[in-house]
Amino acid sequence: MTASPSSSAQAAREALAMRLQHLRKDAGLTGKDLSARCGWHPAKTTRIQKGDAPPSDADIRAWCAACDADEQADDLVATARAVDSMYVEWRRLHRDGMRRVQQDGNSLHEQTRVCRVYVSNVPPGFFQTPGFATALMEQITRFQGTPNDVA
Repeated sequence: MTASPSSSAQAAREALAMRLQHLRKDAGLTGKDLSARCGWHPAKTTRIQKGDAPPSDADIRAWCAACDADEQADDLVATARAVDSMYVEWRRLHRDGMRRVQQDGNSLHEQTRVCRVYVSNVPPGFFQTPGFATALMEQITRFQGTPNDVA
């Protein structure tokens, strides 16, 4: 699975992947050892550990069993479900395009008294011209594959 444009959801997936990787290392297993114990291809272990593929509940339980850490399975399954719900919520918010998401942010912006911003790759929103903002939003829409309702 490709990385979601939702950076917080991707960061949560990567944190889960890191927990699983630490669990494997703490058990003294290599990726190949874990794959053999779980009965799946080593590429699957790699994809899960890198956060490229979401593990299923069964994957997590097998991972924990292979690492002799069954007591951690329920917590890891709950974490994985929370990560999945972040992706679902992101898709729900963006399914109709960017306009509503931007409008929701506008009301928060209107209530803000202090705003500290650091953005290294684009000018902060309040410095953007309408033309620049429109072009940027159209690029984001194309990248995300969401409907273009920017114009």
